[in-house]
Amino acid sequence: WVQKKDAKPDKAILQLHGGAYTRSLKDNGTTYRRSAVQYARLSGAGVLTVDYRVAPEHPYPAALEDAVRAYEWLLDQGYLPENTIIAGDSAGGGLTLATALYIRDNDMPMPAALITMSAWTNLKYRRWIPPYAGDDRADNPYISPFYGEFHDFPPMLMQVGGDEMLLDDTVKVAQKAREAGVAVVQTTYPGMFHVFQMLFPELPDANRAWEEVEAFIK
Repeated sequence: WVQKKDAKPDKAILQLHGGAYTRSLKDNGTTYRRSAVQYARLSGAGVLTVDYRVAPEHPYPAALEDAVRAYEWLLDQGYLPENTIIAGDSAGGGLTLATALYIRDNDMPMPAALITMSAWTNLKYRRWIPPYAGDDRADNPYISPFYGEFHDFPPMLMQVGGDEMLLDDTVKVAQKAREAGVAVVQTTYPGMFHVFQMLFPELPDANRAWEEVEAFIK
C-alpha cells in the first residue's frame, strides 16, 4: 500500500506488476515501489501493488484469481469502482485487461479506467508455451486478452514502445476495443523499448509517458 503521508485518499489504483507471470515482487519489488510512488504522486490515490502468485509453481488462473481478489478487497474497503483504476505493465498489462474481462463477465462493477504499459496480451506462440498458460489453451481470453471482446469496457490508456516485439499486443487490442465502442487513448512512443516508462526521471520519453498518465487520470 503506497499513499501520501497522513492522507486517507478516497481513490485507489490497483497496480499489477510485470515479469512474464514468472517473477514476483521479491525479484523486482524496488521497480514497482518506485512506480507505485509515482502513481500516488500524480493521482493522489492510494496505490495497491499485489504480489500475485506466479508460474511455473502457480499457472493460470492463479494470477487472475489474485488480481480479482485484490479488486474485491478494495471495494470491501469502501473504494468506489468509479474511483478505482487498474494499471499494469507487460504481463501486468495483460493481467489488467484479463481482470477487467473477468469483472465484466461476472457482473461485478467495472473500474473507472484501465492503464497498460507495453501489455503482453497474446501468449499464443507456435513453438513455445508460456509457463503461465499451464495446461490451458493460450488463446483463452483470460490468459491472452488479445482474443477477448471489449464491449462495456471503461476508458483505457494503452502505451507501447515503437521498437518492442510486443507492439501489436497493444495496437491490435486498442483497435479491437475502439471497434467495440471503448474510449481508447493508444500512444506509441517511437524508438522506445519494452516498459521504457520505468526509466523515469532520466529518460525524457518516460517522463512524457508519465505526463500522459497524469493527464489521463485527471
